[in-house]
Amino acid sequence: MPGQSRDGQKRLPDFYLRPTVNGRSIDAEVRVAFEQIWPWFWNYVDQQLKDSDRAADLADEIAYRVSKFIEQHPGAVRSLVGLCRVAAVNFITTTKTREGRVDYRGLSQDVEATLDSNAPEWSGDVELSVYVDQVLQGHNPMIREMLELRLLDKTWDEIGRVLDLTAGQARLRFRRALEGLREDLTRRRFRRGGS
Repeated sequence: MPGQSRDGQKRLPDFYLRPTVNGRSIDAEVRVAFEQIWPWFWNYVDQQLKDSDRAADLADEIAYRVSKFIEQHPGAVRSLVGLCRVAAVNFITTTKTREGRVDYRGLSQDVEATLDSNAPEWSGDVELSVYVDQVLQGHNPMIREMLELRLLDKTWDEIGRVLDLTAGQARLRFRRALEGLREDLTRRRFRRGGS
């Protein structure tokens, strides 16, 4: 039973693994091997994740994966204790990395206020993308694709390969389309200003 000893240290809980995890029975040898590393594992979870209370749930998942591995690779494991220990380190490292990516920003109404300085650049990119999409609505699909690829920082060589053109052909077609678009916009402005 978990708790605290007289000197304030957390006490190691009794070892327990569920008999089945995700519908798969835990191998009896895996259970014995995991019981041998239980004190180390419990401390390792506390050191790495700062939450030793999660050790039992994590042990279930690791034992499940090790059981699945030895079932798929019979006779390939020389030391089940060693495999359990390596699997535990890998799983805890992955868990720690994945959970380290989560950054709490507050309630949804507070998120915008807590965003860093990259937010205006991001919103500008979205606005540019929407504007470009509206401007090119109804224009040549190849030109639209070229523009999208340029916005993704693709080179003319890469764009040419995608569209089965040379880099020079792609660049020339795009330049001509932009010139045509500029003339079209100038005519529209002139008509609006003249009426």
